[in-house]
Amino acid sequence: MLIEELISAGRQLYERGLQTTRSGNLSARNGQVFWITRTGTNLAHLTAAQFVAVELDEQAAIPRAASIESPVHRGVYNASRARAIVHAHPPYAIAAAETTSEGGIRPIHNEAIVGLQWIPVIETSVPGEDSGEAADGIAAQLSRWPALVIRGHGAFTVGGDIDEALYKMVLLEEVCKINCILRSLK
Repeated sequence: MLIEELISAGRQLYERGLQTTRSGNLSARNGQVFWITRTGTNLAHLTAAQFVAVELDEQAAIPRAASIESPVHRGVYNASRARAIVHAHPPYAIAAAETTSEGGIRPIHNEAIVGLQWIPVIETSVPGEDSGEAADGIAAQLSRWPALVIRGHGAFTVGGDIDEALYKMVLLEEVCKINCILRSLK
């Protein structure tokens, strides 16, 4: 069941234009492990074989096939109550992060105010590289907020299950799209 939910979420991320064919990753926690997509996986066409189990124990080795963002997912699970994580590259969120000077993005419509409250924007720890982000800053923010954007990279959302984490990502992109529209009208 858990893997089927992850497969569905990956397809939805791609269909909504929040992913390219080989970007992003998602995971869900199950006991003392989490299941995460393999590195370089096309989220639009996931199968059960494209998920890797990673132990939550910080001392346990992360399998080589697991996403390069596995240390971030592990850090978030260990620092928060999250049961699922979505990492995507939503275009409006990336654009909005480049234009904010407030340290974050403030939702302006009711659903997003309730669902997200505040969206921190942090700097990438790997500028110009195709490698995994440093876990500490992301884990600290996601232990407090359900979403964040990494300037020049993408976004992470968390939830009590994969549906909630996916919803937060879609809501995040909607907030950023509205903010970009408002900036263009000013």
